[in-house]
Amino acid sequence: MSRLSWRLAIASCLVAVSAYAGDPTLVWKTVESDHFVVHYYEPLDRLARRTAVVAERAHRALVPVFGYEPEDKTHIVLVDDTDGANGFANVLPRNVIRLFAAAPTALSVLNDHDDWLYDLVVHEYTHILHLGRIGGLPALYNKVFGRVWAPNQIQPQWIVEGIATMQESAQTASGRIRSRLFDMFLRVAVLEGREVKLDALSTGPRAWPHGTAAYLYGGRFLDYVFRRYGTDKIARWAADYGSTAIPFAINRSMKRAVGKTIEELYEEWLADLRARYRAQLADIDRRGRREGRRLTFDGETDANPQYTPDGKWIVWWQADGRSRGRFRAIPRGFNIGRAVDYLIADRSGGFDVLPDGDMIVERTRFTRTEYRTQDLYWWDRQTGRWTELTAGMRARDPQVSPDGRQIAAVVVGPGASRLAVLPLRPEARPRIVWDGGPYAQASAPSWSPDGTRIALSAWRPGGYRDILIVDLASGDVRELMRDRAIDVDPVFDPGGRYLYYSSDRSGVYNIYAYDLDTGKTWQVTNVVGGAFGPDVSPDGRHIVYQGYDVDGFDLFEIRVAPARWLEPEPYVDDRPPPPDIPDDSAAVTPPRPYRPLETLAPRSYRLQAGTDSFGSAVTVSTSGADVAGWHGYTLAATIGVERGDVSVGGAYAYRRLWPTLRVAANRSVARRSGYFIDGRNTSYIETNLGVSARVDLPVLLRPEGSASLSVDYDADWFHNDEDEFDGYDPNEAIPQPPETDIAVSGIGMSFRYSDVRGYTWTLGPREGTSLIASVRLDHPAFGSSVHALNLSYRWEGYLPLPWGDTPVLALRLAGGITTTDRRRTGVFVLGGVPDQDIPRAIRDQLRASGTGYLRGYPPRSVFGRQFHLLNAEYRQVVAEVERGLSTLPVYVRRLHVAGLVDVGDAFNDSFDLADFKVAVGAALRLDVVLGYFDSGTIDVGYARGLTDGGVGEYWLLFTSAL
Repeated sequence: MSRLSWRLAIASCLVAVSAYAGDPTLVWKTVESDHFVVHYYEPLDRLARRTAVVAERAHRALVPVFGYEPEDKTHIVLVDDTDGANGFANVLPRNVIRLFAAAPTALSVLNDHDDWLYDLVVHEYTHILHLGRIGGLPALYNKVFGRVWAPNQIQPQWIVEGIATMQESAQTASGRIRSRLFDMFLRVAVLEGREVKLDALSTGPRAWPHGTAAYLYGGRFLDYVFRRYGTDKIARWAADYGSTAIPFAINRSMKRAVGKTIEELYEEWLADLRARYRAQLADIDRRGRREGRRLTFDGETDANPQYTPDGKWIVWWQADGRSRGRFRAIPRGFNIGRAVDYLIADRSGGFDVLPDGDMIVERTRFTRTEYRTQDLYWWDRQTGRWTELTAGMRARDPQVSPDGRQIAAVVVGPGASRLAVLPLRPEARPRIVWDGGPYAQASAPSWSPDGTRIALSAWRPGGYRDILIVDLASGDVRELMRDRAIDVDPVFDPGGRYLYYSSDRSGVYNIYAYDLDTGKTWQVTNVVGGAFGPDVSPDGRHIVYQGYDVDGFDLFEIRVAPARWLEPEPYVDDRPPPPDIPDDSAAVTPPRPYRPLETLAPRSYRLQAGTDSFGSAVTVSTSGADVAGWHGYTLAATIGVERGDVSVGGAYAYRRLWPTLRVAANRSVARRSGYFIDGRNTSYIETNLGVSARVDLPVLLRPEGSASLSVDYDADWFHNDEDEFDGYDPNEAIPQPPETDIAVSGIGMSFRYSDVRGYTWTLGPREGTSLIASVRLDHPAFGSSVHALNLSYRWEGYLPLPWGDTPVLALRLAGGITTTDRRRTGVFVLGGVPDQDIPRAIRDQLRASGTGYLRGYPPRSVFGRQFHLLNAEYRQVVAEVERGLSTLPVYVRRLHVAGLVDVGDAFNDSFDLADFKVAVGAALRLDVVLGYFDSGTIDVGYARGLTDGGVGEYWLLFTSAL
């Protein structure tokens, strides 16, 4: 294999292990049950055993649904490196589930659960059974090469996630099918005639609710289909598509399963939704709408509104999909037209504004470059400085006490969260004031006006998410309600009589007022979308809240008018009893040390036809990694058909330390050119032996940007396989033998930094810079026969332009310098856009770069041992197309244009700007998605070189999408 092939092997080895964080201080363990192996690290012992227990329950419930049981045990990796609740599943080459230990927050789309861990395992194990259902030709292929082909994985995400989302609720009394948040997203879209069409759904819509649409529409639609046509059809559908060798025929499989196509069923479902939501709208109108004055019109996410202590401003968090997330402020009595930026800060959450304008802010904290958890910071408005208050405490939802001396916050732990109070000073230790048990969850604390009590929204086993009030002096807890309604975001009014909160008890999230004196509940709002996160003005006369419209969340303000409040209708609990899963309902082995060798063996092989330098060749490759991600490797061999030469190589990576360590070695035989006889370039045969080692150090990881440093040693030995080079005839030119039988060894270093940002509605990167710089030295001190020094750099910068969301000036400056005493040395070559086999690029998922060329000059016409190249592009979207053909795997996203300027030169002598080549041009670019997932850009352009040697150049490329 070539050296490039083995550099790629090292990269693939990285991919094999980079999914899991490696912290050498962690003590990893394993427990097993009948069908699962759970790997985790201390102190997750209790949660790991619980995971095995609920996984066995999921196995018993789901295997009959899919009519399939895996032959091997499913591995579950339980980690606690983030405060977000989520999980992932994969069936290639083995069944592996990865789960995060943190529980969902109160307004997460996962907030409706009986037992969050069971719901999560049901969802992920559904993926294992659905995607692992393989038959027919794919099953035979996998028998030979290992599990590398899972047809059900080649489906739109709404099918894959929809089936799993459906099972969340089918196997529990909760889940996203029953979620009122999910119902809100769908209800508003249908009533506005803005439901996601099948073409966009099959590819993933950019419009709100973005990626959630796969779970929302897929889950609700498939739940409708299989409830109406029979849940037994799930197994039939999964088996049919899982046995076909022809991808994308999702309509055919659905018709075989239920007798109708997806298009027919989707229209049936939408008609059913329209009828149901119109009836719900009529009921809302019958009682009389109670909605606030709209303050923002951005959509996306306007959240967590809060009055300043003097009542003159409303501060909130805004993420509009067009710029960096930020805190903004509106003067009371106005709307977003008078809004100003208060604080620009990425990865922020809950906050509280102090009387002097400072803020206590929840932000993501990066620890050891492996952990992303929440902590509290004090932001000084006058100086702009940040002070960390809770280093590593995993605290969120801060609220400052009325006397300004304490903070109430939620402290996150494995599988649970608790309510704490801590002094308002850096690194103060918390006092836990409410702990509901191993799996209970606290959120959204609110101080009473006198500072003696704290209200919170608390989830407790059985699926109860209710409002509690904790008396700080006695520790007594007052339970305001106990039912299956989702009650969140409590806040006291300044007089202390009412406690306002948001609840889905009517089927629609609204603001309610609980009279603390009488125990009576009133309904404050009656909206069509939803109302969340109320805050009361200091004078008690207004409430600002986070409302929902078809494009996302906006802010509303409503006057406090008890005379207009509604008597809430009785809460109706139409849910079945939640499943009871005792901790001893499944046998789980005692913990033992984690043994990576148990899962390190290769599970699949790849056979690929290709060519080597002699002609046809066949490559056999395999790779492996243990499930926790400590080790990863790639092995391959290329066998030449013409001569029988065998080239072999391998790469290995170890991620158990802070720096990632990688090594690789290869042996290859190839035909080389460069042996000149009588002026003719003649080929010869050469063997190359190579080894390399690299250390990658993630030196910086912050919300603002990241940086890494790599150091590598690389050695190659080149040997001439011919007996000797021929002599020469005196009548001919003196032959020039090639450079061979040498060693090239050296050390290299590279540095990467990036704070580049792009957003949902912008055209690729919108702002920020990135830099890659590298140096390599070959020297006899490192075992080299030759001397060489290579320097290279690439800088990219993006400047947003003020006349829209998408116009941007993109700059790219790259260059390199090489100096060596080698004869076989590459030079830098510029000129022209490279040729591309577009059908092969689509088939093999190969992409050309959209920039980085000196266009408008003949190919490879400019060369030398030094080059510098500037590419400047003005980019702007022309049309948001967002169109496809129903469920077919072809989708067009948008059309955009670019104005191009290239300035560059390659040379051997001194730098002279007057010699640089200049070209101008333009490109028309169409973003497309193929096969449901594979995005790219069709790039058609023309450039004209303006200096000596310039030509007119047209091109057609399939490039990476911006």
